[in-house]
Amino acid sequence: MFRALGFAVPLLAMGPSTGTPVASLSSVVAAPTTMATATTAATTFKMPSIATPQVSAACKTGTTIRLTATTPSVTKLCVVDGKILINGKDASGFVVQDVKSQRYGPLMRGTNVPNLQVQRVSDTDARADATLGLGLVNVSNGIGKAVFRDLVWIGSKAHPAINSDDAWAAIALKGKDADDVGTFEIKNFDFQNLFMDSGSYYQNVDGISTEGGYSGTISNGRVMNASDACLDIKGNVRVDNVYLSGCRQGIKAWTNQSHGLVELGTNRFVGILGKGTKSGARTITIDVLIASGDPSVPLFRSEEGVVNLHIRRLIAKPGQVLNSSSSYAGSKVTVDQRLSI
Repeated sequence: MFRALGFAVPLLAMGPSTGTPVASLSSVVAAPTTMATATTAATTFKMPSIATPQVSAACKTGTTIRLTATTPSVTKLCVVDGKILINGKDASGFVVQDVKSQRYGPLMRGTNVPNLQVQRVSDTDARADATLGLGLVNVSNGIGKAVFRDLVWIGSKAHPAINSDDAWAAIALKGKDADDVGTFEIKNFDFQNLFMDSGSYYQNVDGISTEGGYSGTISNGRVMNASDACLDIKGNVRVDNVYLSGCRQGIKAWTNQSHGLVELGTNRFVGILGKGTKSGARTITIDVLIASGDPSVPLFRSEEGVVNLHIRRLIAKPGQVLNSSSSYAGSKVTVDQRLSI
């Protein structure tokens, strides 16, 4: 059986928890002529070890740091019960490192902050502010070569963002004008409980949101429980070794995209939402897609134009719904190799 397919299929341990359901060969959806081995070597999601902030000083209520071109880096700080930690603009190479916070509003809002470095930052029991929203980092108008590593943001379910026309995220790389360009790396993260109150406005809170002027990588982490998308991706962004669950959709993809390993738990509306365009078809390619959640939730739905999802290796329950019946006409899901949990 394995020889006929041209490769050996291992037994796989699945999911982000300690349980290890066994995967076995189930079926091939696409014709054998389209078969391809996934380019990533990984076959299971692995939650990374996230380095904790190295803080020596006692925790205290912090005052807002006004960010300018001359503001010194923020390091080895523990703060509690604050409104916002850092707010300002026009700072190149700014560093936020080894910061621990509890019961805080957004930690940083900035405009034009090229080469931003945010590492070993933990924000737990995080609170939304009525004016400033919520999240770890919210920046716009240029990020340069930004690095975000070893980050934890756990929101308080009792303190969601107010219902408004703004958009929030644990990390929001927002677009404003033609200066919104740059590359980024988001690596080793745990983002949970990102909520907006219900009301007349769309509940626009994501785990990570990247605008179209930015390109980069999102790897080694999880997003759980968000009012909107776990990952809202515009631009040239590659995702690898991520677990996405409890959001409206795991990924909202606005461009042609190529990803490594993605595991989808149960999301409320759809696993991956592809946003199309009338000018031509878009394609989303995923090397390994693990569907460990409710199989009745479709893996994919396209809107506003033709979007095709190409899965090189799918690991899912036998009854998993692949494509929503309401997908934009002509959109399809192609699977090269399918295994069942």
